[in-house]
Amino acid sequence: MYVIGVDPGPLPGIVRLWLEYGAGPTHLLESEALQVTPRLILPTLNMLGAGDRSTVAVEQFVVGRRAARSSTPSAGVITRTMVGVVTNWATQNNLGDWRRSLRTRPAAEVKPWATDGRLEAAGLLEATKGMRHARDAARHALFCAVRDYGLPDPLSRKALL
Repeated sequence: MYVIGVDPGPLPGIVRLWLEYGAGPTHLLESEALQVTPRLILPTLNMLGAGDRSTVAVEQFVVGRRAARSSTPSAGVITRTMVGVVTNWATQNNLGDWRRSLRTRPAAEVKPWATDGRLEAAGLLEATKGMRHARDAARHALFCAVRDYGLPDPLSRKALL
């Protein structure tokens, strides 16, 4: 199965984790990371989420002081719109063998746990080097994989076995 993390915004980050899930312990098999433009979010999701069970872990847009300080006035509109597009994609009628689910969590819940140290231990820090939005997407994907699908916490002793 895949866990697809999405950091929405003017430069969206996307990370896909391929998990061995369901028969025995959950293992991370592979990961990919990229940043795209807003107009490429749907084609990218269609490509990454095709042909297998997928869960989309998207950062929830929270209106607050940080959103108000955004570099461009349109950034909030782009971000809110993208969250809607990703939500619709994840929850629309699934086609064929595609089965998708959605997890939305605020950055304030995910980022304190999904530290650079955890990303490093999971092999995601180097994969997202130079792509800060992809790195934030990796945080959401890793948090979801651990909390929702039983992937061992990369900093735990269980992960070292």
